[in-house]
Amino acid sequence: MNTNKKKAIPLFVIGGFALLIFIIVALAVNSEPRWVAKFDLNWISRIQTNISASKTSLIETLTTIGSAETAIILTVIVVVILFFMRKFVVGLWFGGTVLVCAVLLNTILKDIFQRPRPNFDRLIAETGFSFPSGHATGSTVFYGLAAMFLIFTVRQMWAKIVIGVVGLGWIFFIMYSRVYLGVHYPTDVFGGFLFGIASIFISLGVYFLVREPLHNLLVKWRIRDRSVIK
Repeated sequence: MNTNKKKAIPLFVIGGFALLIFIIVALAVNSEPRWVAKFDLNWISRIQTNISASKTSLIETLTTIGSAETAIILTVIVVVILFFMRKFVVGLWFGGTVLVCAVLLNTILKDIFQRPRPNFDRLIAETGFSFPSGHATGSTVFYGLAAMFLIFTVRQMWAKIVIGVVGLGWIFFIMYSRVYLGVHYPTDVFGGFLFGIASIFISLGVYFLVREPLHNLLVKWRIRDRSVIK
């Protein structure tokens, strides 16, 4: 077994496990058992505390950074930078993962489940279906991929830990913000997080399998690709 396959297998296992849990949560949300409502209401009561105009305004401003629109804009910027650095394989992988998983598949999933948004204690106006949360999925995929890319790039263990903690902390804040603002149930953001994690690890596994053939193909086309191939 070559090195790329050895790297891909554990990533597929982790991604598959996250996807399995997502499916379980999604089926539970769709069938609406009593424990789902109890779980959601319990966490909403914990999160929607100390509500104030200034806190709501700040959270509303920060939560836009986790939107699908922001993820698309940031992805285009990252891809342009990677292409400018002639890292075409990485750019195609990063951009494709965000656009397919965080935007396209998330939209399809929303249309499949068609879960209405909470109609109580809503602090801002929001349209569209509720499950899975687009903000949770988009921020998990984009910032999670960016964090993983940096973790694979840096060598110092302390730097890897800091990057992982900061990235995860920001994703959790986006999830918290959607529940605080009353536009999502906790199971919405949890589902979005699980789908995002599954997308990240499965996409990384695919990347390790296709990066060398794609790099060689670009070289054959006389396109000089500087993506690291090890």
